Amino acid sequence: MSRLQRCLLPGVLFGALLGVLLAAPTAGAASLLSDEQKDDEGEPPALPPLGPVSPGPLPSRPTDAQAAKLLRVPVELFTRSKEGCELLFDRRYRDAKAVFDDIGARYATTGVGPLGVAILYQALMFENFDWKYDAQFRAASAQSRIQLERGLSESGAEPLEHFVLAAIGGLDAVHGLRRGDYLQALGNAVVAMRALQQTEDEAPELMDTRIGDGMYLYWRSVVTASSSFLPNFADRRAEGIRALMQAESGGALLGPGASLVLAYAYVEERDWPRALASTDVNDARYPNCVVNELTRGRILTAMTRYDEALAVYDHVIAQNVQNERVYYFRGIVYSRMGRLAEAEAALRTYLAYPSPPAEYKGQAWFRIGVVRKTLGDVAGARTAFTEGSTLDNASAKLALASL
Repeated sequence: MSRLQRCLLPGVLFGALLGVLLAAPTAGAASLLSDEQKDDEGEPPALPPLGPVSPGPLPSRPTDAQAAKLLRVPVELFTRSKEGCELLFDRRYRDAKAVFDDIGARYATTGVGPLGVAILYQALMFENFDWKYDAQFRAASAQSRIQLERGLSESGAEPLEHFVLAAIGGLDAVHGLRRGDYLQALGNAVVAMRALQQTEDEAPELMDTRIGDGMYLYWRSVVTASSSFLPNFADRRAEGIRALMQAESGGALLGPGASLVLAYAYVEERDWPRALASTDVNDARYPNCVVNELTRGRILTAMTRYDEALAVYDHVIAQNVQNERVYYFRGIVYSRMGRLAEAEAALRTYLAYPSPPAEYKGQAWFRIGVVRKTLGDVAGARTAFTEGSTLDNASAKLALASL
């Protein structure tokens, strides 16, 4: 992950986390899902130790009627929206799409229905880190904006409309960021953060917005502390974590998303027990959530609890969800266990799929090269490192040069 990506992420992460799902990582947490060059090895950025999170009671989750009042919408709309989010977390995507399609038809000036569909397709792509549903995501995102234009021209539901605008702006920003469209990502990020601020002004008791606040405070602290050319920013990680805890406890819709974001923050702190506990919260309620399960597996791997990590990955495969990325992660576990033949087999299974992006294929070839080199097969290692180098994998290039 480039420095520019890390600079943009504090502004774009809010939308990506809506409903799920999509905890796009940065800095140390990038190793969990994105930055395979670092994997989960190495030292975290040079930050002072995280202080205690401010004490005090956490907010309770509002009733449907209370949340609907905060958002200035009918209770039925909120209840159906919550139902759709629950189905998304539980990975019941067909049922979720039916709910959001119904919302889109019945509440056609809110943007909620197509936003839910956009989140669904983005979640599917995050499960494998591919672009299979790019066209469907873009269509849903555009439809959400069309509905919002109509809704914002009328008065009555401004907190909801600005909340949806923040979410869709964030999702579009993350999508652009993954594509390398940095200027587009930055523009959407600015829209998202402004809309989030408007939502907080209109509905200050809505704890779901605290996800955006928490990520901004935490990750801006991390990013600026690890960069020599960014302006100084006070270490406000503890405040960021506190905001995420508030969203987890009192979020009307996004509590499970806050749990997943907290896991990434604790990964950055190298606080593996708390990171695992955060994913366990969702595992108990949504055992079929692939993104959460893959994150748990990576955390267990970092804790050297390899058998448990493999059990998590077995569960993902048993769901018959056609997940591809799980084989890459299994390859890492087998490598660390010294089960090199199984490691190579898992990595080659991943490479056999047609959809993995070049950057991830490159890293898989690098890992195969390491396996072959460990086994004393210099020719096989050279072949694998060469394959990785042609895909512009930096680690493979260095390994090939030193072979």
